[in-house]
Amino acid sequence: MVAGLLMAVAGVSGAQPDDDLPVIGTIKILTHEVFEESAVGLTTPYRIANKLHVRTRNSVVARELLFDTGDLLDTALLEQTERNLRVLPFFREARVEALPVDEDLDGQIDRVDVRVTTWDRWSLAPRFDLSQVQGHTLWEVGASEKNLFGFGKAISVSHRVNLDRSIDRVLYDDYQFAGSNVGLTASVAKLSDGHEQFLLVDREYLSLQDPWMASVQAGSFNRSDRLFENGTEVSRLRHRGRWGDVVVGRALRRSQNRAVRMHGAYRLRKERIGSGYRDFGTAEVGVQVVSYRFVRLTHVNQFERVEDINLGTDSYGTVGLSSPALGGQQGRVIIAGAGHSQGFRWRDDHFALIDFAASGRQEREGWRNAQSRVRLRYLRKHSLRHVFVGRGEYRHGHRLDPEVQLLLGAETGLRGYPVRQFAGNRSLLLSVEERWFMADDVGQLVSLGLAAFLDSGYVWPETETLDLADLKTGIGVSLLLGSNRLSSRGGVRFDLGYGLSRISGADRWVFAAGSDLRF
Repeated sequence: MVAGLLMAVAGVSGAQPDDDLPVIGTIKILTHEVFEESAVGLTTPYRIANKLHVRTRNSVVARELLFDTGDLLDTALLEQTERNLRVLPFFREARVEALPVDEDLDGQIDRVDVRVTTWDRWSLAPRFDLSQVQGHTLWEVGASEKNLFGFGKAISVSHRVNLDRSIDRVLYDDYQFAGSNVGLTASVAKLSDGHEQFLLVDREYLSLQDPWMASVQAGSFNRSDRLFENGTEVSRLRHRGRWGDVVVGRALRRSQNRAVRMHGAYRLRKERIGSGYRDFGTAEVGVQVVSYRFVRLTHVNQFERVEDINLGTDSYGTVGLSSPALGGQQGRVIIAGAGHSQGFRWRDDHFALIDFAASGRQEREGWRNAQSRVRLRYLRKHSLRHVFVGRGEYRHGHRLDPEVQLLLGAETGLRGYPVRQFAGNRSLLLSVEERWFMADDVGQLVSLGLAAFLDSGYVWPETETLDLADLKTGIGVSLLLGSNRLSSRGGVRFDLGYGLSRISGADRWVFAAGSDLRF
């Protein structure tokens, strides 16, 4: 990988002046099939699968490169290219390696070649997803192709049943629209209680050194939002709306490891909720300061697959004004938000991440739908396949919109308790978990692991005072399954939780299947 060159080129990433940096020579792209040859070769089913699969084309990989032949070597751009490739759902792994090839008389490296290697994951598949949460069966059937003809396009057709409704959806994703770095996503869905449409065209920042971004998105929906009390649905609100955003961003300062960015946006919201309405036309400005300090780990959320975790900082603030002159129909309204995230590293495999965010809107009668969140995540690896993870999260809402509730239960992290059992405007969730990754890529098909967990949490209604004695605690065990060759999800879990606090009329054993592994 890129890090291997750093030892060979002393000071390349900062100590040397630009004139002494090596030049990039040949760039070689190597793509690999889903299933790999072993010492005894591939059996017939694997060979057939590789024949049926269309390998990602070199041109798709080349468009993701942040460097070119003749450029001075910038290791930060090589590393960012590797991370960008790994994010694409049709790759299970990617590596970018710089290989010294020429030295001058003083032993200084003058030229390097770059080798870009990718490994495909299976992209064409029937969609069948089944999960069980307490007594609720959630399922999905359909078909998807995440890498159409090897061009990096994705299309899916599905029928999904979740906790709220059934959804028939057609989705198209183009990660390199018209051969560019612009992404296109379009979705049309028919809901059992309405409909939904969505369109997004965006060009994100490709690295910290990228000077600009832009996006345009729009959508509409019509659905019923369900409200809960003590795990039981108490009412429904008809919710209809149209919305659109235009955002343009510019980097004011940028370097290998830090960027200061500013954006301007116009956001339109036209919503009807029950008998009420929200109409906003908002002009917004925002500032973001972001820095990178990545660590690479395996056996955290995705078994043997490399995960890039940023322990740097990300601070942002936005403020917007809605008024009749801008298309809003509710007088002058200020909409604001701010947040910060930061990592604290003791070792690459021992760190904590803290983040907080707040948002809301200022209307004539004061702040509405004001929400804040503070979250702490902790990770310590005892060994390559054994990890301890923990999370604490507090959320607070003030004068929330009628369709907004803070909920806790089996499906939202409080395992051992019924779905959406606790609802209110202040929530606290504490969770710790030991994970043992037992076997990787067995038969190039599946990875296996086990976990033991303890969760404690509660949601306080607005009429109750916050009291830690109200916390409900659950314990349990989990089976972890993953397949980085066959699925972009990386891993799913099957949880069996037991509620230590008795809830009237509820079973203390709660089974949930198919949820995500992420901590």
